[in-house]
Amino acid sequence: MAKEKEVSKTRNVAIEVWRFLIALAIIGFHTGWIIARSCDGSLGYYMETTNWFFGSSEVLLIFTLTAGYFMVSHFKKRNANKEYASRSASSRAWEYTWSRIKALMPVLILGYVLGLLISTKFYYPDYTFQQICSMVVNSAWEFLGFHSVGLRSVGNEFFNLNGTLWFISAIIIVGYFLYWGLSKNEDFMSGVVAPFIFIFLSGWWCFTDTRAAQTAWSTFGLQTTSTNGMGGSATGATAVLGFNNGLLFVLLGMLGGMLLYYLIQRVKEHKFSAGGKTVLTIVNIAASALLLWYTIYPPTWFELDRWTVSLLCIIVIGLSLLNVDSLTKALNNKTTHSLFEYLGGLSLYIYMLHYPVAILILRMLGQNTAATTYSFWLIFIPTVIITIILSCVIKALMDATILKKKNA
Repeated sequence: MAKEKEVSKTRNVAIEVWRFLIALAIIGFHTGWIIARSCDGSLGYYMETTNWFFGSSEVLLIFTLTAGYFMVSHFKKRNANKEYASRSASSRAWEYTWSRIKALMPVLILGYVLGLLISTKFYYPDYTFQQICSMVVNSAWEFLGFHSVGLRSVGNEFFNLNGTLWFISAIIIVGYFLYWGLSKNEDFMSGVVAPFIFIFLSGWWCFTDTRAAQTAWSTFGLQTTSTNGMGGSATGATAVLGFNNGLLFVLLGMLGGMLLYYLIQRVKEHKFSAGGKTVLTIVNIAASALLLWYTIYPPTWFELDRWTVSLLCIIVIGLSLLNVDSLTKALNNKTTHSLFEYLGGLSLYIYMLHYPVAILILRMLGQNTAATTYSFWLIFIPTVIITIILSCVIKALMDATILKKKNA
């Protein structure tokens, strides 16, 4: 019993399993959709279009939910210290943000460097030296982590070194403001601001049929015509104040994670009967099965609305964090605990590094024709293997240097 309690305190690996699986699914999404759809044959290769892992574009919400939950958990632990709680809200928010930057920025920069080397050498081999220099200089905002607020190239991917990294910078930026709100007035932030924005902004966002994308733009009172398949997209003629959809997506997810934290702490006070645990197990299994089905290969004979998928994410993550049902308990077993914890620790590295690796695999396969298109799995499998190996190396280096100093 003592060992089981110790395991539960170190890490809830049911969450880590989900984070790892979703990271792999996102590789599939970018392999089978973004890269494939951008290849019209002019770059010397083709790939079959496929629905495999297309649903992972929505279940990325799992990362934002857990980010919001653990942000509040961090705040509650630190705020229990009277000396810490007496400091200004801005100083506490900046300290939290700086800790996130130190933990993520080295890999963020590595992701951009890989994007620079691979995109210019393999993806666009005809780039001149002058164009590469221009790309490096004009991508400064990306290196500084402001990719997600819209400080990027418009209408093309010339300066887009590793577009998936908008998500990392968005977590850092949104996290600062939410942490400041908690530090300033936790009761008002958790009881008024978080639920109000989460409910009403979610409804408005759903009504405008906007999707998460660093290139799309949502405006107050006006939804511009989509030019990228990801919802509203601002143009030079758009004069209405708005927000980057990537920031909105992360904001909603982290607010949802904040609300989950307070809800779960309250529910944990309830003593569940055997029947109650059985019901929660059934709900978790059903929600998990639907979520995995949608993520890997969205069902065609009936449709899951994207907001239904969001609800499934909230249910699965909420029950995993509650850690009461049998499915979550099974994932939190002692035998595989260390493995699941390690795999979960790789998830953000996998996300930050996979995109240029996928491009590299595509180019290494060489010339191809429309008559002999690449299969999805031919690109996906080696991309996963190389990305995991690279992530393991980077994690070992981070644990031995920056993260070791952080945890000391």
